[in-house]
Amino acid sequence: MHTVHNELKGASLGILFRLVLTGIVFGMLWLDLAVFHTDILEISFTEITQEILLFACALLFWFAPGMAEQRGFNIIAGGFFACLLMRELDGLFDPISHSAWCWPFSLIALVCCFKAFRASRRTETFAALAAFTRTPGFGTMATGLGVLVFSRVFGMGSLWHLILTEGYARLAKTTVEEGVELLAYSMWFAASVEYYALSRKAHAQAPVPDVAYADASVSRLS
Repeated sequence: MHTVHNELKGASLGILFRLVLTGIVFGMLWLDLAVFHTDILEISFTEITQEILLFACALLFWFAPGMAEQRGFNIIAGGFFACLLMRELDGLFDPISHSAWCWPFSLIALVCCFKAFRASRRTETFAALAAFTRTPGFGTMATGLGVLVFSRVFGMGSLWHLILTEGYARLAKTTVEEGVELLAYSMWFAASVEYYALSRKAHAQAPVPDVAYADASVSRLS
């Protein structure tokens, strides 16, 4: 019964955490629109919060504790969020040249792929990735990706011209697109926090030294 209570408590805290993040998403939009009138440009509460969440997700995976066999997966997962961060920082790189963000994006992608999929680590990385797909965190990550794709498609200018017709206002489109995008990043942040916490708990309680860690130890996170 004690275990059941702990599981219900953990699930309740997870729901509460996500609700708090949802409130933060709305709060950032409110600050941009009703208080500071930033029009959700590059320097706005919404945009900066997006960047902070992506940066935090990358760090949580890169610094997640675990056995060496899990390291490759942590590197490639953190690299994914770091690459997205570079894309979000396009406004910072544009004064250098158009699409200058592609250079740090490509560098991070190449370095992380090399470290995660080099011959000595490739099998372990794939095994850890497969194990992660069996955890609740993967479901949250996948849902966040779906929401992110939806924000991009739903934010098309041509669609909003059809919706608003002659009353088209770019701010309406931007608010919906950036707000939904921030919601997706908040889902990823929640999953990253949970992954870090569970990895730390699993590593502290039952470190496994053999190569089967990716399939045996990580599966305890599910």
